[in-house]
Amino acid sequence: MIRKTSITQWFPAALALTAASSLLAGTVKVGGPPRPGHARPPLHINLTPSVSTSYTPAQIRHAYGFDQLAASGANQKIAIVDAYGNSHIQSDLDTFCSQFGLNSTTVQVIGNNTGSDAGWALETALDVEWAHAIAPGATIILSVAASNGSGDLLNAVDAAVNAGATVVSMSWGGPEFSGMSSYDNHFNRPNVTFTASSGDNGAGVEWPAVSPYVIGVGGTTLYLDANGNRSTETAWSGSGGGISSSYTEPAYQTGWQTSNRRGVPDVSYLADPNTGVLVYDSVNGGWFVVGGTSAGAPQWAALIALANDLRAKNGSATLTSANSILYPLAQGSTIVPYTINAAYFYDVSQGSNGGYNAGPTYDYVTGLGSPVAAALVPALAPSSQTPDFSLSASPGSATVSAGTSASYTVSVAPSGGFASTVSLSVSGLPTGATASFSPQSLTGSGNSTLSISTSSSTPAGTYTLTITAQGGGLTHTTTVTLTIQALATPGFSIGVSPGSSNIKAGNSTSYTVTITATGGFSGSASLNVSGLPGGASATFNPAAISGSGASTLKITTLSSTPRGSYSLAVTGVSGSITHSASVSLRIR
Repeated sequence: MIRKTSITQWFPAALALTAASSLLAGTVKVGGPPRPGHARPPLHINLTPSVSTSYTPAQIRHAYGFDQLAASGANQKIAIVDAYGNSHIQSDLDTFCSQFGLNSTTVQVIGNNTGSDAGWALETALDVEWAHAIAPGATIILSVAASNGSGDLLNAVDAAVNAGATVVSMSWGGPEFSGMSSYDNHFNRPNVTFTASSGDNGAGVEWPAVSPYVIGVGGTTLYLDANGNRSTETAWSGSGGGISSSYTEPAYQTGWQTSNRRGVPDVSYLADPNTGVLVYDSVNGGWFVVGGTSAGAPQWAALIALANDLRAKNGSATLTSANSILYPLAQGSTIVPYTINAAYFYDVSQGSNGGYNAGPTYDYVTGLGSPVAAALVPALAPSSQTPDFSLSASPGSATVSAGTSASYTVSVAPSGGFASTVSLSVSGLPTGATASFSPQSLTGSGNSTLSISTSSSTPAGTYTLTITAQGGGLTHTTTVTLTIQALATPGFSIGVSPGSSNIKAGNSTSYTVTITATGGFSGSASLNVSGLPGGASATFNPAAISGSGASTLKITTLSSTPRGSYSLAVTGVSGSITHSASVSLRIR
């Protein structure tokens, strides 16, 4: 369900933040453009949260499928690298967790965490709180850079890796610069993955997201349906992205684009501040709705930590430069340019960043797309010994009226070289409902559409459906929820306007009678009126209404009609259904 947050303490502290003109009305871009050799966080504050959409951790975890995973990031270390830090970060995280029913954790701080810069303090709160929300079992390391200069930020990156971090989030950036490849040794580290926000100025390439050893994270606009499932996800206009002027195409992007240069971003995630996330930052005064590609980098870092959790259980090493695995998993065809494998990525194919358009394959706005975490995380952690497959279904829940249909996409994703045919079945259907798969079986990987048809007699209620996949001697199940709503009883309501009329005897007046059908009513309602004074007459035009519609009631009086006030009852009759509405008539 799309949620308008009930947290009301937003401002005025936000107005004290150093801000630049915004790409979007009602939002403020924090920090402005960086000076040469310095970075700034691609961070936006929503100035009108009461009229916008904002999301809680539970909603984001469900929308991207994290709530279907058993992994928590246990025994993993996520490093957050920010300048200046946030002196209240531990108490802010505790407040955030208390608000949303999460277990808190102790933040491991490296460096001088004074938190004196308002913009970076908010960025730090965003990064720490949302990395923890997605991977609640992981240790959070906050590595504080002494300044927003590139040298200090890279020193903080090195300190984080030396402290044992296996994934590092960098929600900051600046323009490409000459010689930047000489700094790639900071990101080319064995068994460590780096994520970075692609920027919030629209088309354009930023460092360090452009480094071929970094996962560049672009931005999207995300809306959920009434059940909290991903309804639409489109490119955010502020999403940084484009073609590098310095780096040649890395091997993992071959076949995905034709520029022969490094393309950015690699992946995407929610970033639009108008569909932003909730952040608590006491340095700036409390709760904020925040967006920008800053929001995506720490959450993609948390996704990698979840995968590393599973890899450790499988006896595999933590990921190194995860782009080399993400791109092959995303490949959905053998024809160049490759299409997106929907089992692992949601292909964000609409929207623009001002210089490039999102499209149905890799693009310079949202990259490969946003994660289908329930399948992608296990795929990043295949067992090196046992062929297997994962099974997922979306949406996780659907609501229909009795007599109508619902559909789910069932995805099979192989791991460990699994290539057998998988047969699909479903159980738990309510009475009067039938199911079909198209196709009925999948070989290796792919998607099947599960269609559920109900009848008018299917009982109302919420049902858990169990989808079973069998193949290669293996059986996996997943569940979805189907809610059946009872058919509404056909009927109608009647209304009359105006509610009163005042005329001289001998004159006439008119009312508009409106019939509104409910529950699929399509019958004909005959109209009549009672309570007329002596010498008065009434006509309806038309005299009956089929389904929904309006009729004009004309009341004509004589000069001899008695003066006074009268209550008239206007009635609609269709079979056994009768409804009335009262109006008043005054004769003077």
